[in-house]
Amino acid sequence: MAILFHKSIGNYYLRDIVKIPSKSKISENRRLLQNPYAYLDDAGGYDAEPKIVEATAEQIESSRRSLENQYAFLDDVGELSGQLSAESSKPEKVQEQILLPKRSGLGNQWIGQAVKNIQKAIWKRRYELWPDGVPDDPVKLLDPAIALDLIGFEYEMAETLGQFTSNGSTFEVAGVIDRTAERVQVSRQMPFNTIRFTAAHELAHAVLHEGVHMHRDRALDGSGQVRGTRDKIEIEADKFASFFLMPENLVRKRFQQIFLCEKFLLNEATSFALDPSGSQSLLQGRKSIRELARILAKTESFNGENYRSLAGQFFVSIEAMAIRLEELDLLEI
Repeated sequence: MAILFHKSIGNYYLRDIVKIPSKSKISENRRLLQNPYAYLDDAGGYDAEPKIVEATAEQIESSRRSLENQYAFLDDVGELSGQLSAESSKPEKVQEQILLPKRSGLGNQWIGQAVKNIQKAIWKRRYELWPDGVPDDPVKLLDPAIALDLIGFEYEMAETLGQFTSNGSTFEVAGVIDRTAERVQVSRQMPFNTIRFTAAHELAHAVLHEGVHMHRDRALDGSGQVRGTRDKIEIEADKFASFFLMPENLVRKRFQQIFLCEKFLLNEATSFALDPSGSQSLLQGRKSIRELARILAKTESFNGENYRSLAGQFFVSIEAMAIRLEELDLLEI
């Protein structure tokens, strides 16, 4: 049955004779059309013969967002039909197939390409994934929960995932991946940046490690400060999470916007721009690269201008951002 607009519109016309639908269907159609008066005649009764109607581009686009269907109101040849069949109102979600490059001796390159593939898939389907409006900040598109949903995994926040003991140490479980059930769970007991990094870590297992079927992870924030020897797949998952949450091009761009240079060199001028009252202590303290990276990762003021810190902009820990700045060779002393 055709669903029709009952509003005054532009230059596209449609006339259709339909039977009066059921009250439940009328209510549903009114909701989809965002028109509480659909199917009423001038006297307030049900109208079995809707009037000639028109639809503006804005109305069509609004309805597509509401229906979560970018193809609504297109006919079989891709032209505007003005009609929307009941069967097409809610399209089935299509699982994205992420092409994984062949594993090579260059581990970071392999992981980086896998990250780029999933980021491209998110960008390609951004209007479908955010039907109410794509975020203006591209960092907000880098949501592990969205990426997991895109590849067919269910994402859940749990009040607690319990504890387990490994190598004589007991720790709170922060994340669990169950590949058989295609489900990832993350504990609410952790700080937000830890939740985010842990979710990206589990996303890495889902994308990279087919051999991981049921797996538990302790709290992860990208700092790399996990006691004991870690398996190769855990190191790979951390690297994937770092690449996914802090893309190189975006980090470099934001870094340049704040520090006004492609590579930060600690000298008298830059130390004064960082901390006018403590510039000498910065210079005399002989900071290591990592210590300077931590300062740059958390600073909210430079050269008299106030900013949100890089760690804050990317929703990661200060240590995770410091490591990323260091590995991108963005600073020297």
